[in-house]
This record gives sequence, structure tokens and C-alpha cells, in this order.
Amino acid sequence: MASVASSRFSRVPWARVALVTLAVLVLVLVVPPLRRAAAVVTGKALLVVLSPVAPDISNFDDLSAGTRVLAADGSVLAELDGAKRLDPVRLDRLPDHVPKAVLAAEDANFYDHEGVDPAAILRALVRTAQGSLQGGSTITQQLAKLNYTKSEKTLLRKVRELQYAVRLEDRYSKDELLERYLNQVYFGEGAYGISSASQSYFGVGPDALSPQQAALLAGKIKSPEILDPRTRPDRVRARRDQVLRNMAKHGWLKPDQLSAALAAPIELSEATAATAARAPHFVELVKREAAGIDELGGSRESRGKQLFTGGYTVRTTLDPKAFDAAVKAVQTILGEEGDPEAAIATVEPGDGAIRVLYGGRDFSTRKFDLASQGRRQPGSSFKPFVELAALQEGIDPRSTFDASSPKQLEYRGERYTVNNYEGEGGGRSSIHDAMTDSINTVFAQLILRVDPPDVVRTAATLGVHDVDENVGARPAIALGGLRKGLTPLEQAAAFATFAARGTYATPYAIESISDRSGRTIYRHRDDSSRRYDAGEIGVLNSALVNVVTKGTGKAAAIGRPMAGKTGTTQNYGDAWFVGFVPQRSTAVWVGHPDKIVPMTNVHGRRVTGGSFPAQIWAAAMKPAVAGLPVEPVHTASPDSLDLERIDGRRSDPSPAPSTTSTTVASTSSSSTSSTTTAPGLSPGLTLPRTTTTTRPSGRTPAPVATSSTTTATTTSSTTSTSTSSSTTSTSVPASTSSTTRPR
Repeated sequence: MASVASSRFSRVPWARVALVTLAVLVLVLVVPPLRRAAAVVTGKALLVVLSPVAPDISNFDDLSAGTRVLAADGSVLAELDGAKRLDPVRLDRLPDHVPKAVLAAEDANFYDHEGVDPAAILRALVRTAQGSLQGGSTITQQLAKLNYTKSEKTLLRKVRELQYAVRLEDRYSKDELLERYLNQVYFGEGAYGISSASQSYFGVGPDALSPQQAALLAGKIKSPEILDPRTRPDRVRARRDQVLRNMAKHGWLKPDQLSAALAAPIELSEATAATAARAPHFVELVKREAAGIDELGGSRESRGKQLFTGGYTVRTTLDPKAFDAAVKAVQTILGEEGDPEAAIATVEPGDGAIRVLYGGRDFSTRKFDLASQGRRQPGSSFKPFVELAALQEGIDPRSTFDASSPKQLEYRGERYTVNNYEGEGGGRSSIHDAMTDSINTVFAQLILRVDPPDVVRTAATLGVHDVDENVGARPAIALGGLRKGLTPLEQAAAFATFAARGTYATPYAIESISDRSGRTIYRHRDDSSRRYDAGEIGVLNSALVNVVTKGTGKAAAIGRPMAGKTGTTQNYGDAWFVGFVPQRSTAVWVGHPDKIVPMTNVHGRRVTGGSFPAQIWAAAMKPAVAGLPVEPVHTASPDSLDLERIDGRRSDPSPAPSTTSTTVASTSSSSTSSTTTAPGLSPGLTLPRTTTTTRPSGRTPAPVATSSTTTATTTSSTTSTSTSSSTTSTSVPASTSSTTRPR
């Protein structure tokens, strides 16, 4: 079909088209009174010239249909405005000022041209020469774009649009074309067609619209999302008044009507959600994913409209039973007024299908999706990435470190202090035991053996790409002090790799898309790959199982094999539990979405990852996996790998000859719905001023300490900042010793 269109396109007598167009444009420029006649001549000339290659428009009588979004079980999640759009209005039943407002806003010469407006073409040529393909479109051309060329932003599209417009003008009357336009054009807020728009913005039918209301809606067509009367009333009023004056200019409003309409305030009905009542954040994710699917045609910008008007059936990955269980879990555990928010994401290991996406309690007031867009600090839930990097370096997780707190450590000439928080400390602890009890000081020492840039690369292979390798690759990341933070969806997908024995799968929401005839035009293609050896993952999983059976994540237990990790950030600002069974990986985040608020008294307790997040995880997952077979979590013994135990002993720091203290203001800031937050840490880490590091080329194992040789290093001063909400100063006696062994 494409080759036929190309062949037709190549046979167009472009020389004649160019000569006719140029002649008409000259007439328009030289003799403005001839514009109307020129428009008619141009349209008829183009009709004659292009008739041999005119496209097929036999399906134009099929009014655009709504799209159904289905859950994995076939139940309906959303009707994307389809119900409203299937109730078209008749042009002869509208007040005269309604279509006249649209003409004044979009194409005042609509009834005088043959589908092409020479003056508009001239404007378009000027703008194209300036590097912008816009303008020049009559209402007929816009219909061609909406129904056939799918809003592609190319010069070829403009030519094809012209071909379709000429054929439409030849086949249909002006009234028929205008009626179709009124029933199809987009007005914002998910409203397609004048009937849907009048109900959405004013709560009345289109036959009851006043001149000022009709002008407001007509003015929005130019830029439906930007010209939002709920958020930009002044800008919308200016555009409305411009349309009203255009109506008066063409004799469509009397002077007294114009004065009354200009004086009228903008009064809107209450906003109504134009999306799903069930899983609305997930449906929004589906729309965003659809924008990247080439099979829908057009550009990313136009596919949203195409999804609303194409009459598709979109089958998604959402598990309604699991989603309902997640909603109930949040409502039951954190459903009181003033409680922090929660976000939940569930991914199928090895496949990437998103089975649950719960982005917050009230979609009508907060459309921002906390589950797929909200980035927050992971705290100790980031520690599995550190241990996995250590396993790759050949470090046995039975290696022991001093677990006492506080501990002063050095990285690339700078000092920082680590304190334990979420678990026990003191004495010596193996890496596995430190994972179980979430001992900060052990992991802070471990990341120095592995080297932070290696941990950054490990995280990247698990879908975490928001750690800056220069600024972000610092010891703070061992305790979750990332530059931007993670989303629950990223966490769920990363931990799904552990459940799938090392296979990472990119998360996705759309299984398939069918057109209105039932033909499948898109089907999800596998996007998974093995990232880690199953043996390494098994060793890591054995530690994560212990977190639930005897560590900080006991509250997440659901009576079947599972594994996971808790996470709590500085000042109790964010709390996580991320865990999995072999068939599902789920991340739960609890916190305040607009800013970091210390959760020190929620239902009379401090919020840690092992409290409400673990409880929500259990309450959501237990019914969600009830119908799945009980399978063991894949684990392995460190003896199955070629690993080497290291001894993390270091000499106790000795006082330096002199110390200085520098006070540096905290840089911690609140999280907002723009998707980023400032760095925050698992409680207990005091960092130095930021130092830029350079990623080494290639993967070079970090030096591993032994107990045989030591080299003392003394530094006379330290400068540190805290990521807590207050300004701090720290003076640390500076003496450390390190031992290295080449690998």
C-alpha cells in the first residue's frame, strides 16, 4: 500500500501545481480584494490537477470511535472518551453562534474556499521558511489530518493532507464537513467533540452554549492543553475575547451581543476525570507507553489523540485482583486523614509485565504518579546492589567487618562518619548478617572495598540509571544516598531480576493493541536478558530471605517462601519494603509526596521500612499470589562460587595533631511532583563536601583488604555536611589505615 501511495505521489504534475499556486499567491499579494475568488480558483485547480492521484476516503463516514483499555483478565479499565464521542451532534440543531465561533477561531473563509486558503498557505510558507511547519490548514485540511495523515510533522504530510482535503471537498458538502469537525476536534481535558467539551467545561449540552462559552471552546482548539481555563484563566479569556471580536468583524455578533459576551466572566463546571475510575495512574502510564508505539502511526505528539479517536482495544498487563488488594491494603493500614501516602508497583519476574501500579490515593486531585514518576531515596533497600557488586568482585559474603557505631571512614582523601540505625551493631558482622539486620557501618566499609563506581554500574544493569557516575558514585550510595532517587517501579523491576535468577526484563504495561476491525496491529515483544549469573543471584537471595525470616523485614512474611529488603532514610522521610516471591516482585514506598516530612509519629510510631511498608506489602501480596503455586526462592551457598573471604579489620583512627571544623549548610530539599528529590540517606551518614570523581575506563576490581600489611595515612582536617534538614559541623580525629592486595 505504501508503494502504491509512493507511485501515485511520484506521478503528481508538480510543475503545474507550483505554477497554479504561485499565480494565485501573486494575485493574493497584489490584489487583496481578489482573495475570495483566488481561493475558489485555487481549490478547483488543485482538484483538477490532483484528481488522478486522489486518495481513497471511503471510510470517512465512520465517525471516530473511543478506545477501550482492558485489564489482563479482559475487564474494562477505561473507555477513553468513547461513550461521549459516540453521541454526535447535528449541525442544524446547534445555535448559530456555536459553529460561527469555531469558524471565527479556525477558518473564517470556510464556506468560500474549496478546501484550500491561499492566504493561509502564504503564511504557512513563510513559517516553513523560518523552520516551523505550521499554519495554512483549513478546517477541511484539519479533517484530513485527523482522519488520514495522523498529524505527522513532515512536508510530505502537508502534501498528502492537501490531496485528502481536495477529495473531501469534492465528496461532501460544507455543512457535512463542518459537522464532522465539530464532532471530532479535540478541546482538552480528554474531550473530543463539541458535545463532550460543553459537558466537561460547562455542564450543559452544546445546544445550550452561550456565545461567550462557544467562543471559549472554539479558542481552545488552537492549543487545547495550554489554553486551560482552570489553570490559565487570563490567557484563555484573552483568546475568547479575540474570537468574539472576530465573530463581530464578520457580522456574526451584533454590537450589544459582543459587549455582553466580553463582559461575561468565565464560569466553569466542576472538573470531571476523563479517565478510568479503576487504576487511573496505570491508565495514564498506558497512554504514555502508547505514545512510543510506532504501529499507531504519526508522531509521539499525535499518538495520544490517535489513541482517543482510533477505536482501538488495548489489552494491558494489570491484574485487577492484585490491584484491588493493593488499594485495600493502603486504605486499611494508612487510611486515616493526615496519614502519609503510599505507592506500590508489582512486576512479573523474567517478563516485565506490570501487574500492579498504585500511584496514590486521590487521582482527581493528584494525577502525578508516585509509583512510576515519583523519585525518592531508597535508604537501605539499596544495599542488595552493593552486595551484588561485591559478589562480582569475588568477595565472600561471609567476610566480616567491624560493626561498631559510629565509624569514621575515608574515601579518596575525604572523611565521613557512619552510624547504625535499623538493626543491631557492635562487634564483628559478616556481610550477610549485616544485610539481615541492616547494619550501615558494614556496608559503608564494603562499598570502599568494591568502589562506588562499580556499584553504580551494577545498579545500571538492573535498570537504575539515575546515579550520576561523577557526583553520585560516592560512599553515600551504600546507604541509599542517591542523587535523584528511585521510583517504586524501578525498584520492583530491579528486585524482579533477583527473583528471575539474574534475568532483567524491562517493565511494560501494554500487551497488545487491536484496531476497530479486531486486527492486532501491535503485540509486546520480549525485552529481557540475562544480566547476572544465577549462582551470584542465589547467594544474594539467601541474605534477602534472612531479612524476612529473622531480620528487619519480619512484618512482610506471608507464609510462603519470599525475600526482600527494608529501607528507611534520614529523619524518617521515606520508608520502603521491596520484596518478591518467584512469580511477583513488589515495591512499597511510604512518605509525603510534596516534601520530606519526618514520619516520627504515625499512629504513635516512627515509620521505618519494617513497619507500615512491610505490613502493606504483606496485606497486598498475600491475596495477590493466593492462586499461584508455592515455589521456593532461588538461593545458593557461597561455596558454590569462587569467592574469597576478606577481613575488614582496620586500625582504630587515632587523633590527628590538630583538627578544624567547617560548618556547611545542608543541601537536603523536599521532593516534588516534578519527579526528583534531593539526596537523602539511610540514617546515620555524615558526608564531606561533594568531590567530583572520574569513572575509570573498563572494569577494574577494587583493592581488597588483608590483615597482613598496613599503611597509615593521616589527615589534619575534615569538612563534612549532613543531609539532614539542619546545618551541622563535624570535627573528626583523622587517622585511618588501609591494606591492599592486588587482584
